[in-house]
Amino acid sequence: MIAMRLLLLKPPSNFHLIALPMGIGYVASYLKNKMGQDIDILFLDCLRDKYDHNKFSDYVKEVKPDMIGITANSMEINSALKCCNITKIINRRIITVIGGPHATVLPEEVLSNKDVDFIFRGEADLSFYEFIKSLQNRSAFSGIPGLGYKSKGKMEFNPVEMPQNLDELPMMDLNLMQFKRYPKTYKMKYYPSAPILTSRGCPFPCTYCSARRISGEKFRSRSPENIVREIKQIKSQYNVREFEVWDDNFTLNNKRAHEFCDLLIQEKINLPWWCPNGLRLETLDETLLKKMSMAGLYSIGLGIESGSPRTQRNMRKNLDFDKLKKIVKLGNKYGIRMEGFFILGYPTETEEDILQTIGLAKELPLKRAAIFLFQPIPGSEIYDALKKDGKIHDMNYGGILYSNPSFLPEGIQSLKRLKGLQQKAYLEFYLRPRIFFDFMRENFTFQQLKEVWDMIKTYIFNRNPT
Repeated sequence: MIAMRLLLLKPPSNFHLIALPMGIGYVASYLKNKMGQDIDILFLDCLRDKYDHNKFSDYVKEVKPDMIGITANSMEINSALKCCNITKIINRRIITVIGGPHATVLPEEVLSNKDVDFIFRGEADLSFYEFIKSLQNRSAFSGIPGLGYKSKGKMEFNPVEMPQNLDELPMMDLNLMQFKRYPKTYKMKYYPSAPILTSRGCPFPCTYCSARRISGEKFRSRSPENIVREIKQIKSQYNVREFEVWDDNFTLNNKRAHEFCDLLIQEKINLPWWCPNGLRLETLDETLLKKMSMAGLYSIGLGIESGSPRTQRNMRKNLDFDKLKKIVKLGNKYGIRMEGFFILGYPTETEEDILQTIGLAKELPLKRAAIFLFQPIPGSEIYDALKKDGKIHDMNYGGILYSNPSFLPEGIQSLKRLKGLQQKAYLEFYLRPRIFFDFMRENFTFQQLKEVWDMIKTYIFNRNPT
């Protein structure tokens, strides 16, 4: 049998942060593990490799894939659909598949496109393999979890089933993903740095987030032994100098987090690590912060979102501000770089609410702050509510950028004013001498300085990076 050639693709976009797409990384590893030489997997990250749609077209003509599997969030979906159209123009027989967040939450919209043959909802680690075997055996698609397909003029969507035992999934093949071609970002302390995922699922009800719809409400996690085995492997095989834990809820299970740190110490892993995706405040205490620091943790992101108690209630975040201040101080005490994530312009906000958020960001002893403009993300509760109330329609998904105001709360006078408040927040936070000089001292490589400059253009000067 001739091996199927599969191209896994992250489509062109103008997002400023270049990060390895872990979802298709795990899909690729499972396929390789199950099919071996029967499948030829290619991977192209158009953002990393600076491919526009013309370069993508040339690449498809050159490599001649049998199938293209694309991962796309809402910001990338228009680009992904354009890639499908280009593919079909080149060769109608190439099978096009779209997965990822947008296809998960708006499957009918994506599958109805004439150039899209199949979509996947949820996590496709196991089901993508079943799908390829069904194609090869010419068997029915009806039993493949999460698959969406067209049959006799109708769209069919199979029920989603998430992988439950994450220890059974193979570790991500970083060579296949060419991970050393990803740059040292402004948040990294060391390089090369390897991303890992130790858990999936989110039980929290935050109204602005779509995580529960994408990965399910049930928290599923790998065992500490399984995670440490992967870290030891990537350290020896790829000579990494740090690793990144990209979980939504890494510390949700306090006992598991402690056991993981204990193993890192016992096994003398001696690798620095960080949690870039935001930890829940409720899951942190002094004992755990101290243990994580001892195990090599050097940076934490905290999902703070708002300094307004009213907005906190509306977001269903409900942070305890007193505990927040205590945790940030404790993080600093144990040498952990503390970063806060904030959202400006939530639909119920007034300018006073936003000024409270800016004030909190400056009051907390944070070393970094990521200050985003609210975006109505498809799949989130607030998106559904705004859609139902007729407050959003005909969304420009390509405009879902956290530097670009796309929704105006009734309490803010104009989109220009909302953008001005984001600029004010960034400037007032970072232009304080103790923050500015520490930030610049950490970001001294050419690539890091370029990324910082791109962010300044995007978030301060309101220009997209080139």
